Amino acid sequence: MSHVPGYSSARPFPDRQPPVRSPYGTPEHPLTPKPERGRGLGVFGSVLVMSLGIGAFAVGGEYLTAPDPDIAIQSGIGFASHDGTDLALVPYDRNGSGDLISSLRNEVFEVRLAAVDLATGDTAWDVKLTEEPSWKAAVVAAGERYAYVASDDGLMVLDLADGSTVTEAGDIPGLAGAQSVSGAAYAFDPGLGAVVALDVNGGVHTIALDALEAAPADADTTASWSGLLFAEGSVPDIGGMTSTEALLADGESTVWIEPTADGALGGGLVVDGPEGERALGTRVFYEAGIVLDQTSMITTYTVEIDVDELIADAMEDAAAAGQDLLQGFGAQAAAGAGSGHVLVEHRPEPGVERYALHVVDLATGQVTASVDTGSRLGRALTGPGGHTAVIAAPEGSYWLSDLVIVAPEGSIERVQVGLG
Repeated sequence: MSHVPGYSSARPFPDRQPPVRSPYGTPEHPLTPKPERGRGLGVFGSVLVMSLGIGAFAVGGEYLTAPDPDIAIQSGIGFASHDGTDLALVPYDRNGSGDLISSLRNEVFEVRLAAVDLATGDTAWDVKLTEEPSWKAAVVAAGERYAYVASDDGLMVLDLADGSTVTEAGDIPGLAGAQSVSGAAYAFDPGLGAVVALDVNGGVHTIALDALEAAPADADTTASWSGLLFAEGSVPDIGGMTSTEALLADGESTVWIEPTADGALGGGLVVDGPEGERALGTRVFYEAGIVLDQTSMITTYTVEIDVDELIADAMEDAAAAGQDLLQGFGAQAAAGAGSGHVLVEHRPEPGVERYALHVVDLATGQVTASVDTGSRLGRALTGPGGHTAVIAAPEGSYWLSDLVIVAPEGSIERVQVGLG
């Protein structure tokens, strides 16, 4: 074709065209398109996920590393036997949840009751009684099925099988409308085998063991308990007691601590029994005291005290006046004496701030078991099976949070109540 001005000559196609490509390929060679990358969470999403992760880590870490709660055993311990197992029923304060989750549930403070197997130290059950601070509870008595617990809200009944509440405080038939909210209005009468209760009008009632209804007491029972129960007041707080002299199981023999010399801190044990006086072993105890049995919730003394004379004597010689006052009360029974032992609280070494508890065999004078404590002992009481339970503080602590169980053969089991 000739060249025409103003027109370009047609250019032939190249001999070989580049192949046309499609994201799907060709029927002979199909391709799968690559998936598009997601847009992600963005800055806000990343921050949210990171915050949740940090929060979960913090909660988990706090739960795993939180310290144990503070435990303080109340003195109102009681004993029971259920399905052939001897139990110590131990009321205690649980202060501090130990983890954030429980704190959010308001489980920071609780008063609880634990049933401890006296043979093994295991906890059979542990139940919450209240979340009220400074609330006191004491086990008055227990039958084969039920435990009767006096509290600042009145008398309540618990099932020994699992600790569940059978009757709330204030709901006991026969006391309805007149039941005292005082924890000091209830006690156990072993002669009757019944709980005695004082109502707000001054009337005395009895509740037989394993019964759930109160009945008016007879005249003799009313007279016997007159002046010992109070329609106002908290549960009695029974502290630990020691003495340099105590009665043994027969009620006549005595055991005492004989100083190694006048004014000495150390002393040994001496027994005065039917065969006369004899040294009980050769062990020397420093600043020692014989642990007294405080099983009874109510102790009565018939000693008449001349207050004016006591004050005059105290002004002249306070130490002598105090000793005369204690002697006037008479000797009390030594804890563990019923099973042939005496418990001695003492300092392991002169002048140290620590204490120890030793179990001494009354027949041989040998120390059968011992345990170190952080402070003076709390209440000591003996169960029907011969086990002696003593409230004690762990080493390095003043909290009376441990239950020391002395078995009838003289061995010791230390139980951390509320932490098992």
